Amino acid sequence: MKKIAASLFIVLALTLGITLFPALTSAAEFSYAGPPAFTVTYPAGSTDEEKTEPEQVLRIQYPGGFFVDVGVSPIPEGVALKDYAEKSYKPGLEKGQGTTAKMSENKEITLADGTKAYYSEISWTHPPTNTPIVTMIVSAYKDGKLVYVDAHPYMDYGKYEKIVKSLKF
Repeated sequence: MKKIAASLFIVLALTLGITLFPALTSAAEFSYAGPPAFTVTYPAGSTDEEKTEPEQVLRIQYPGGFFVDVGVSPIPEGVALKDYAEKSYKPGLEKGQGTTAKMSENKEITLADGTKAYYSEISWTHPPTNTPIVTMIVSAYKDGKLVYVDAHPYMDYGKYEKIVKSLKF
């Protein structure tokens, strides 16, 4: 009898979890008309947030509290794609957050549509809370523009890596 009750409890808990938390089991897609046209996939249930930078075309808060940003801007003059995260993004992050950051990863990747891009990780500490953060960013140059998708988690890194790598032209 105890085994049946425990099994029913587990089934009920899983059913409620799927019913009450669809954001954890489904995805939404952001489409940017361009130029360049692209999409980014993120968890359903994320909320639109006020943009904090002029180049942002999307800023969402992922269920659980972390932010994901998508931006489009002119390609920084004289900066190769492989150097964008270190020479352009990281200095802005350091200035904006009042912290010192370190590049912990920077590698060329191929997006699902075949576009070459860079996946970078920048490690830093959030000054007010002393929380270690790993900013993840995918950046690509397309049609004379820089397109980036970034996230700033302090845990659940795999979820965010999947979001930033979902960029597709």
